[in-house]
Amino acid sequence: MSLAKLMNKRKLVLLGLNSGTSADGVDLAAVEIQRRANKSSFRFLKGKSVKYPSSLRTKILKLADSQATTLEEIIDVDNIVGKFFGQNAGSYVKFLSINGVQVDAIASHGQTVRHIPIGHGKNKMSGGTLQLGSLEQISTSSKKITVGDFRQADVALGNEGAPITVAAMQKLFSSNKESRLIVNIGGISNYFYFPKSTKSLRPLAGDCGPGNSLCDILSEQLFNKKFDKNGRIAQSGTSSKRILTLLLAEPFFKNETISTGRETFGRNFSKRIVQLGKKFGLSKADILSTAAELTILAITHKIKPLIKRDLALSILYLTGGGRKNKFFVKRLDETLKSIKIKDADNLGFNADYIEAAAYAVMGEAALRSEPLRTRFDGKRAAQKPVLGKIVQPPVKS
Repeated sequence: MSLAKLMNKRKLVLLGLNSGTSADGVDLAAVEIQRRANKSSFRFLKGKSVKYPSSLRTKILKLADSQATTLEEIIDVDNIVGKFFGQNAGSYVKFLSINGVQVDAIASHGQTVRHIPIGHGKNKMSGGTLQLGSLEQISTSSKKITVGDFRQADVALGNEGAPITVAAMQKLFSSNKESRLIVNIGGISNYFYFPKSTKSLRPLAGDCGPGNSLCDILSEQLFNKKFDKNGRIAQSGTSSKRILTLLLAEPFFKNETISTGRETFGRNFSKRIVQLGKKFGLSKADILSTAAELTILAITHKIKPLIKRDLALSILYLTGGGRKNKFFVKRLDETLKSIKIKDADNLGFNADYIEAAAYAVMGEAALRSEPLRTRFDGKRAAQKPVLGKIVQPPVKS
């Protein structure tokens, strides 16, 4: 279908694609979006996750964690990830079609391999972010119009390009009946706060700090396991208050940076935790428990002021892979006694695919040329960008 015909449809089905900081694979979420007058309705249809082949994941993590890489490596991963996304999207489009769902377009976040907040990096640069997964490869393989590169328009306005899904999350989950607080424990943890009334309180969002990826790295280093299933190892250990005090002195926890990534909480940070653990005589389980506790402290540091300020908040909705980590859930429940912890499934969307669904919403907005707000730090945005680039598939001559 041509772009012109697509724009004239009031109802579109977008297939959102996303791979998080942990680089496990691609999540695919089909979302039906219908526009009536100035209102939009959203319906989650179906989702699927496909793991990266081990060889591809190794390439991605090597690129993401490396301090030195080549242009050839970047180009190689960009094309391979694009083909992987495109082929799986194309297969899923066919499956959905057989089951009565016609996908109109694809929205891809891609795979983040570098995120540099403002004032960080070797040269204290103005900030930038890089997601790989060639849009042209996706569009060619899937034969669908594809929207992507959502973060760059925000960077062009002098912002950090993250968190970038907040406006989409607000469309999906804000409510006039209740204030909502959503915490995503993905590779990096982040939060979304939508008050039921914006007259006295404003929506806020930002990264909290480490999420799954730090514990995943340590699980691999210390126990030769890809991840700590259900948080069992972390639960068996005892966290070190002395080490946590040292780790919480990390600049991210002290300044106003609203986004972070593996560059701060990746392999170098995990090595520091291991070194401190050995220095203070911790067992391997204690080291992992300390890293897991840091994740919880980072989250609660960000959200406790919101809970205290907004008395209408009664539920914390969890999304991301970390919601399946029993250590995380238990410690959040123990630390946040005044609020119930619930799975984000209770909001009407499969919590495994919320991020991918958010990119579907952003893709539809880009196709409609709808600007989305990107600043949710309590300050008013001077400009709202149209997020995303549109790529069209090749046609037969």
